[in-house]
Order: sequence, then C-alpha cells, then structure tokens
Amino acid sequence: MFPSAVRRLAGAALAALLLAVAAQADVASLWYREAPYEGRIYVFNDPAAFEAWQASRVLPSPITRDAWGPNGETVVFDGRTALELYAFKHDRPAEPPAAPAPKASPVTAPGTLKVGDGELKLGVLLQAWFVGDDSPQGPGTDYLGNPTGVNTVRIRRAEIRFSGKVARSWGFDVQIDPAKTQVFASGGDDKILQDAFVSFLGLAGHELALGQKKIALTEEGLRSSADIDFAERARITRVVGDQRQLGFFYRGELGKAFAVQASATSGLPSNVSGTSDRLFVAGRLDVKPAKGLLVGVSGGTGAQGTQALTRDRLGAHVRWDGTEALPLMLRAEYGMATDGQADGAEIDRDGFYVSALYTLAKRFRVGLRYEGYDPDDAVAGDELRVVTGGLHYMIRGRSVNLKLEWYGVEQEGRRVGGVPAERYDELVLAAQVSF
Repeated sequence: MFPSAVRRLAGAALAALLLAVAAQADVASLWYREAPYEGRIYVFNDPAAFEAWQASRVLPSPITRDAWGPNGETVVFDGRTALELYAFKHDRPAEPPAAPAPKASPVTAPGTLKVGDGELKLGVLLQAWFVGDDSPQGPGTDYLGNPTGVNTVRIRRAEIRFSGKVARSWGFDVQIDPAKTQVFASGGDDKILQDAFVSFLGLAGHELALGQKKIALTEEGLRSSADIDFAERARITRVVGDQRQLGFFYRGELGKAFAVQASATSGLPSNVSGTSDRLFVAGRLDVKPAKGLLVGVSGGTGAQGTQALTRDRLGAHVRWDGTEALPLMLRAEYGMATDGQADGAEIDRDGFYVSALYTLAKRFRVGLRYEGYDPDDAVAGDELRVVTGGLHYMIRGRSVNLKLEWYGVEQEGRRVGGVPAERYDELVLAAQVSF
C-alpha cells in the first residue's frame, strides 16, 4: 500500500514538475537526457542532437557552464531548453533569457570617403549605344555622329568623376571620359580630360571656380549627360552651349526665385592653354516663378577659337518638370549664334527644340521632341529638321535606364556619294548606369 502510494505521489510530483518546466521554458518537447562523458556531463533536449552526438561526440552549437555538475563537472547543453530543464532539476539558479542577436544593418558604401585632409566622392556614368542607320553608306557622319549608313555599337560615354573638399571652403572636381575617340578634325569636344577645376565654397549658396568646365550657355547644354531627357542633346544646344573652356566660373542662388551662372574664359577649345589676351564672357539667369517651373536666358560674346574670331551667342529656355499628379515634363529652347569669319564676313545660325515626356507608373516614360536648325541663315535649302520619339524604361531613374528612340531626320541638300539622301531614319538603343 505504502509503496503504491509513494509511486502515485512521485508520479504526480513528476507531472507537476514537467508542467512547471513546460510553463517556464515554453517548449514544445520535454525530452531530456543527461550523458556523462570524459569528465563532463552532456545534457540534451533534442533526441536527434543526442543521436548525432553519440556518433560524433560533437555538438554544433553548445552552451557550456563550468562547475555546474554535482561534483563540480563542466556541463554542456545542446540548447537553451536543456539548460533550463537541468537548472530546474538540480536546483540551479535560473538564468535570464538570452538577449536576441542584434539585427544586422545592411552594408552600404559610404557616399564620401575620408582621404588625408579631405573628402573624396566618386561618380561614374556609362552609356552604351546601338545605332541603326538606314541611309546609304558614305563618307562623313550622321546626325548622331556615327559613320553614315552604318549600324554601330559604341560606348557613347564613360565618364569618371572625382570631386570633394579639402578644408571647409575649398573643393575640387576632375572628370575624365576614356570613351572619347581623340579625333578632333570636326572641332568637337572629344578629349579625355573633361572637367578640372578648383572651387571656393566659403559663401553659402555660391561657388567660385578656376579651371576648366562648361561655359554658362543654354539649359540643356549645362545639364549633366546623365540627366538629359533623350539619348542625345538637341543640335542647337550642342552648337551654342555644351562647350568646355579654361577660365573663371561662378554660380549661385539669389533667394529662392533666381539663379545665376557666369563664366569668363579663354575662348579656346578645351585642354588648350591661352596664348593671347582673348576673352569670352557668358552668363545665364534663371527665374523660378513656381515649383518645377524654370524660365531663363543666356548669352555670351567675345573671341573664340585658335584664330580669335568674334563669337556671339544668345539663348532662351523654358522647363517644367510636372507634378506628382501630372508627371508631364515640357521643355522648349531657342538659340542663335553669330560666327565671325577670317575674311570679315559673318555666319548667322539659329535653331530650337520643343519636347514633352510623360511618365507612366513611375517607371516608363514616353517622349516626343521636334527640333529645327539652320546652319546658315544666308543660305537657302540647308535646314535640318528632326523628330525624335522615345520609349524609356526608367529602372532606377537616372541611375539605371534603357532608352529606345527613333530619329526621323531631314537634312535639306544632303547627298551621300553624290546621290541625294535628304531623308533618313536612325534607331537608338541606349543603356545607362550612373551614380
């Protein structure tokens, strides 16, 4: 009678013990095993871990407590639940729950690197193009600067930019483009060294620079190549602006409604040091009457080129960036140029473009642009007209995008190999990555 009662009492006590442990340890399984081995006691709550340990005598993630055994042995547990069961059974003091492991923060590259006494930023712009041209093959280049009538794969831009500060008020900027062909016969900006200047930033909202950068003409011409709306700038902004020279430069904000840029330069092509007192001055004024709306004018005058011939430039632009509710971007720009000639004559040229781009689902953009350009107002039948239609996949905005564009080109008087070829089409697939 007594032994049976003892057994029932012991069973009830064990059941209560197991329930208490279950409540304390909050475990789904209370399987439990102690296994002395080589002077240690191994404690298991997981039968699979026990079987694996029997075969290898290794625990993958043990918890160890020194001098926890009845005779001062080291006790090794297969997990937190085994430790709590052992502590309850052997009247060891309870331990607080293990603190959760800190959540790893995502690894991001720093935007600015500390180098010596200064700060350095690195920027990259890479544009790869496929260009299809249906005009007859012949000498010269087409509207986009490719060999006439040839389908081409090319690296259009591979700009690498280093910029930053040395001390609080002094900055620098160096930009190179290894994709440049180094062919200068056309007079274009095809040199690897693009920008190189030192800037003073000590006046809030203003920058003064000495070195080489773009002169202060046109709106589209002064935009970064990563930020232009279509794969290539309009012809008139490439004629009037988008030119680099050596000299002094200023840009600043005059309150919230006005912005000014100015330059006083050598008038020589980029990377050519001045050898005379020639000077070309230019300026641009922007007015911001409403959010997203920009209206401005720009102009320049002086001597340009190796022959120091007179150059006059004038432009006007309007830009609207749309709103969240209406993601429609509108642009229009007009430019005119007067180029003095060695014989004393002058050539007057002018042109314009208007464009509209609409964004769908914040990812896809459709665009249409019309431009006209007259290379010589005194010559009839030489005008250029271009219609551009584009479908752009803005994967990550300016950082990653694909642009598929059609250019319908009409160049009056154009001949290829002696044969009239005024009308032709070009197709461009441009891939861009930038940061």
